[in-house]
Amino acid sequence: MKTMVFSTIALVAGLAACSPNPAANTTAGGVSGAATGAAIGCLATIPIGCAPGAAVGAAVGGGVGAAGGLASTTPPPPPDQAYAAPPAYAPPPPQAYAAPPAYAPPPPQAYAAPPAYAPPPAYTPPPAY
Repeated sequence: MKTMVFSTIALVAGLAACSPNPAANTTAGGVSGAATGAAIGCLATIPIGCAPGAAVGAAVGGGVGAAGGLASTTPPPPPDQAYAAPPAYAPPPPQAYAAPPAYAPPPPQAYAAPPAYAPPPAYTPPPAY
């Protein structure tokens, strides 16, 4: 009966020991799993003797309890400000070129005007053969 009481106490203590420390959770889970496994193994093998079932139960329960304890590790809380908040909009890029100058009128004509329009010569049909 003492074994059952101690294994129950160890199981409850292991389940209640969820903390952000993975080493503590793994240890507590392994101890409580081994105690519970030993108690169950002992009860299952009472007709042939308690020791073999308790040994196998403790080995299996310890491994399962350690894995469960490690898996129950709570993650640490996030930092207050993990990163700077992005701006509401992207700032404009820096101006990498000069603005074009104001429109300048073309320079004055430095050449003579073309001759006046002359109509083409009159049409003359080709000679007949």
